[in-house]
Amino acid sequence: MTGLILLVLIGLGVAWLWTKGRQKLKLPISGKHWGWIIVIVAVGLAIAYGASGHVSQH
Repeated sequence: MTGLILLVLIGLGVAWLWTKGRQKLKLPISGKHWGWIIVIVAVGLAIAYGASGHVSQH
């Protein structure tokens, strides 16, 4: 469960940085951007962790 919470927190951080970058470039920002970025980062990190071979067998 703590891994899932960590994935969401990392996703929030990346989404925050992404929206700040879009603001600097004067691009439109909406709530949809936050949700998609969080999901993409969380899934990407979960896949990378699974592929690394460090998955616990509990």
